[in-house]
Amino acid sequence: MKGIKADILRPFGPKIFKVQLSQQAVDKLIEITDNLIVDINRESYGCALAGQIKEEIKITNELLEEHDLYNLFNAYLGSYVRHCLTEIGKFDEEKHEIKTDVVSMWFNEMRENEYNPAHFHTQCFVSSVLYLKKPKKKVKRNIECKHDRDGVIEFIDRSVAPDFLTMGSIYAEPSVGTMFIWPSSLLHTVYPFLGDGVRRSIAWNGIYQLINKETGDVEAGLLDETTFANLIK
Repeated sequence: MKGIKADILRPFGPKIFKVQLSQQAVDKLIEITDNLIVDINRESYGCALAGQIKEEIKITNELLEEHDLYNLFNAYLGSYVRHCLTEIGKFDEEKHEIKTDVVSMWFNEMRENEYNPAHFHTQCFVSSVLYLKKPKKKVKRNIECKHDRDGVIEFIDRSVAPDFLTMGSIYAEPSVGTMFIWPSSLLHTVYPFLGDGVRRSIAWNGIYQLINKETGDVEAGLLDETTFANLIK
């Protein structure tokens, strides 16, 4: 109604960050993953993951540090955690400090008909995906009156009807250098595509602690310091 003024509150629902990495960082990560995919000693991560993907290769923090990339990812993780905690009123700059760590990372070399079923990540608080390569030309299904969802990621909050004035999911087309960050409990899925080429993405998980500067108490995040230390090994 004309003349009505209102503040918009968004206290509910997961927050998704979308950022664009520098070309320098993308080039380094492509070089790292290019080398790993041909390394006969590469460590497969597939048995611990949901993906119906043949090549899911582990990337260690040591390798990231060797290429001066670990601090980059940890900085994005810290910014995301700080934003979310500030928005829900838990973080006070003068009272708190935030400790974060990237606890696992791998890349998916997805080929035709491979996919990721709907799933969420465990033993972490934050998850992310970063795109390095995408097929130059996909084969379109050419189904009338249908959107092309092949190869996209879908984030799923909950099943809702449009009449309830909320969205239950959102799709994102992969774009080289684009990274999404979200709460690890958020369901997500990746649809298969048709055609030659690969859809290469890096996925990673992070943890955090919100620490009271005065008392040293952990007020949010991973409360057990021993568990925190074990996870980051």
